[in-house]
Amino acid sequence: MIKYLKNDKGLSLIEVVAALLIIGIVLISFFGLLVQSNKTTHKSNDIMDATYAAQIKMEEIYNASSGAASYEEIAGGFTLDEENPGTSLSSLPTNQVYKYLPHEEDRFTYYLIVETFLEDDTYKNAVYVHLEVIENSTNSKATMENVYILGRAK
Repeated sequence: MIKYLKNDKGLSLIEVVAALLIIGIVLISFFGLLVQSNKTTHKSNDIMDATYAAQIKMEEIYNASSGAASYEEIAGGFTLDEENPGTSLSSLPTNQVYKYLPHEEDRFTYYLIVETFLEDDTYKNAVYVHLEVIENSTNSKATMENVYILGRAK
């Protein structure tokens, strides 16, 4: 046994093959991690792009709400879906739900739902806005919602 441990001739072929096999298994594992990391990064970037597009559209709706007298005025560029009325997405006491047809712009599809409140002093001139943006190539989704007061003073 000691004779084999003190071998000055170098490594045997079996030892070299075993070492290469172990190195190969480790490298294959790391390559799999790198590929998955790359996919995750691209998906994350698509979600961030969709979130940015949703934020821009919500800011447009916010700006339109300052001079709006009714919910129709804040949905510029969207067409009301009269055949398929929406269902309420809010836990707030909303009165009427207005679902709009999907609106495509650049790489994104926008889905807008506006809900109005009962005419009382608590939610006077308020509308609940739910916007969903989907990036068309990867189906990455971002959702934003807010309550706006129509005709507010700037």
